[in-house]
Amino acid sequence: MSLLEVSGVSKTFKAGRDLLGRRTRRPPAVQDVGFTLAKGECLAVVGESGAGKSTLGRIVLRLIDPDGGRITFDGVDVLAARPREMRRLRRRMQMIFQDPYSSLDPRMSVAEAVAEPLLVHTDLDRAARARRGAELLDRVGIGRRYLGRYPAELSGGQLQRVAIARALTLNPSLIVCDEPVAALDVSVRAQVLNLLRDLQEELGLSYLFVSHDLALVEVVADRVLVMAAGRVVEQGDVRQIFRSPAHEYTQRLLSAIPVPMPRDSTGRRMAEGRPEPSARSREEAAQ
Repeated sequence: MSLLEVSGVSKTFKAGRDLLGRRTRRPPAVQDVGFTLAKGECLAVVGESGAGKSTLGRIVLRLIDPDGGRITFDGVDVLAARPREMRRLRRRMQMIFQDPYSSLDPRMSVAEAVAEPLLVHTDLDRAARARRGAELLDRVGIGRRYLGRYPAELSGGQLQRVAIARALTLNPSLIVCDEPVAALDVSVRAQVLNLLRDLQEELGLSYLFVSHDLALVEVVADRVLVMAAGRVVEQGDVRQIFRSPAHEYTQRLLSAIPVPMPRDSTGRRMAEGRPEPSARSREEAAQ
């Protein structure tokens, strides 16, 4: 059963003006995009910078209103929802932003940041909010010793874990992950990705996973939606997309994934699929 259904969504931002005051033309950021997302599924949205991936994620949560189209979340028309109904929907739809340094208020402690959604959306008292925040920080592997600390005192990986805890505060069904590990060191990316996967299995979460890194997508996603210039050029099962991409643009993206230099059975490096010649072979060839 689909949790999220998107059809015919488009968005063109207002044109600006050049140095001479002439109005400039802007192509559509998102154009006639449609997809479905099942409960407990991870759908990756991939493409180059400017493809419209992040804009699409924000449209789904109605952080940006589209020019047209339809978005249905668990049977509710998101674009037709009035403010009170939209407020209820937002409890079940959350977002993890790319940069944890800018997504958290530097003036709020970790405890305050995680508990803030409860202050806005529930009637829980201060003690109950604090208990919930501490439980979530334990769940994401931060620990209660960080409750009184501020963002400037934490590493990037720790901050992103706090952001994940904050996104979980209201027990959402859908989380839009907008390049959630792009700002992190390589050494901590795997830890955060493993955490997201564990939480998905434990809580039955659905992810709309925005990324330009196809190597990550192959690991975390169930299905892939490929965007170019605001349009969907291909979508399908992750194995199908990676093994036999149909669109030329998808093929180019996959060919750009860096891979280690292959080696033969003896451990020697291989060039163009052939073993690198030994020193003796090079000497014989030179004679």
